[in-house]
Amino acid sequence: MPRAYASEALLFLGCGIGKPHVHAAAKAAQTNATSIEKELLAEGLIEPDLYYRWLAEQLGLAYLERIEPSEVVRLDSTDVLLTRDGPLRVSRAKGQITVIVPEARYLDMHRAQLAQRPRLRDRLAVASPATIRTAVWRAGAADRVRKITFELDQDHLDASARRVMTGPQGFVLGTATYGFATAFLLWPAGAFAAMHLCLTAFFSGVVLLRLSALVASLVNTPKPLPERPAVDTGLPVYTLLIALRNEAEMVPAIVSRISALRWPKSRLDIKYICEISDTATISALQSQNLGPESEIVRIPDFGPRTKPKALQYALQGARGSLIAVYDAEDKPAPGQLLEAWTVFRNSDPSLGCLQSPLAIANLRSNWITGLFALEYSGLFRVLIPFLARLRMPIPLGGTSNHFLRSALEKAGGWDPHNVTEDADLGLRLYAHGYHTGTLSRATVEVAPSSLNTWIRQRTRWLKGWAQTWLVAMRRPLHTGRALGAGGFVIFQLMIAGMLVSALAHPLMFAFIGFTIAWLASDPGAEISTLQRTLMWIDLGNIGGSYLTFFAMGWRGFTLHERARLSSRWLCMTPVYWLLMSYAGWRALGQLASNAHLWEKTPHHAPPEWVAAAKGSGIAGGSEVVERVKGIEPSS
Repeated sequence: MPRAYASEALLFLGCGIGKPHVHAAAKAAQTNATSIEKELLAEGLIEPDLYYRWLAEQLGLAYLERIEPSEVVRLDSTDVLLTRDGPLRVSRAKGQITVIVPEARYLDMHRAQLAQRPRLRDRLAVASPATIRTAVWRAGAADRVRKITFELDQDHLDASARRVMTGPQGFVLGTATYGFATAFLLWPAGAFAAMHLCLTAFFSGVVLLRLSALVASLVNTPKPLPERPAVDTGLPVYTLLIALRNEAEMVPAIVSRISALRWPKSRLDIKYICEISDTATISALQSQNLGPESEIVRIPDFGPRTKPKALQYALQGARGSLIAVYDAEDKPAPGQLLEAWTVFRNSDPSLGCLQSPLAIANLRSNWITGLFALEYSGLFRVLIPFLARLRMPIPLGGTSNHFLRSALEKAGGWDPHNVTEDADLGLRLYAHGYHTGTLSRATVEVAPSSLNTWIRQRTRWLKGWAQTWLVAMRRPLHTGRALGAGGFVIFQLMIAGMLVSALAHPLMFAFIGFTIAWLASDPGAEISTLQRTLMWIDLGNIGGSYLTFFAMGWRGFTLHERARLSSRWLCMTPVYWLLMSYAGWRALGQLASNAHLWEKTPHHAPPEWVAAAKGSGIAGGSEVVERVKGIEPSS
């Protein structure tokens, strides 16, 4: 046993902790740069409340099971206690006292200090770190939630989606709408052709981008899944943010999946984030007997009820230098954190974020989940890796994102008012000089299986893309300089191009139909070169969008996934795209009427996941996990 831990080890051995446990804790403490105490607590071998009560007795100090928010003496530096253990000033009837968190390795030193200054006992008390953090969270909740809700809007006005549109943007839109309507009344043929050309340019650009990504994936040999990174010394603290809203049903599954991640518990900081009024989810979490590495963060009922607000609020108490975001339905590969840390450690400082691929577990449920899985495969295994290799701006996937905390804070964190926070944050990271990379180890999640749920989710995504585009185009020249020429073009294709493609998809059919109907009504009519060219381009765009959609998804699929996808569902691709158009127009309506509405996507765990969570404690679905590309078998 290392000499530095000898005295601490003797203390715990004297308390009755088994010798094998103490020796294992000492070894882990040396590896993780912690203490035997932290390792024993993390492994659940000592119960925090009983342990800190015992420490208080050893020092002859009062022990506080609970600290009321009204008792906390609020200072400018109080919130630092959310990120580290330390003394808290508390006001009580007999005056102020200082609440401390003693450590076993310094117990003799504490005794000596109290022996020299016995009057200190009247002004000191002991509480567990969780008790202090809970009190600090609650005491500063009102000020904190107001600060994070409006901070981006106040400090970086042009980067916040709180305003849907600025005055100049409204003027430009109004002028363009008036000019467009006037042109259609006075020169209908010319205006129709101009609109046709503009929409065709966007549509073609998106198809060419997808085709380029597909060709690049065929040319570049896929890298084999890297060997499992060995647990090394000096691992940083990793903060995991998991936003939950009305997810009581999903709690047992997500807790067990997070516990399966390969990372020392003493170096984990897990935050389950809930609305304060969501008592069902909070109760479900409390019933899970969460370890000291986990805490429930309750968000006050103020401002928009959005996921980015929840993440930004919890970020104020994050203790890690690395931050990861997961959703309630996620099942990340056990080695994902280790791979992310290895990539960050071996990369240059400009790598600010890593995106894990997302795979769909329920792709066999129906045609919606099947095509959703195909779409995700093309996006996360073909298109995003292509953009990452080119170091282009990437709209993130909203989950299984891994950040350098320094990069996240420099970019301003999440915008509480943007309902597609991933696209917005990916752009701001790039504008601040950071690029996004990709990981091999994936996260399995469950796709919406009902049409109504899918439309609501897609509406929110497209509305957020529109918010992101409007925010970036408040100062187009500034955005162009920040992103660079290539980045600006990719941004337009990925955000505006995808949005316009969704909105205009029915119009492509209409253009083709009008041309065919016109020729059919007058067989002798002559079609101009422009009309003929546009018709063929329209046909190419429609066909190209479907073919690249299918080819990219198929390219990313594993053999196992290909076998699970029903070929008859592919004929529903046009319907899928037309529904996407409907969601796009619905998103524009919401943007005008209720821009910050967050239409929650309800999640339901597959039965085998729930059963596994209740049984072994490690989330199930092993057949899906082991066979989907980039996911290592559960250990």
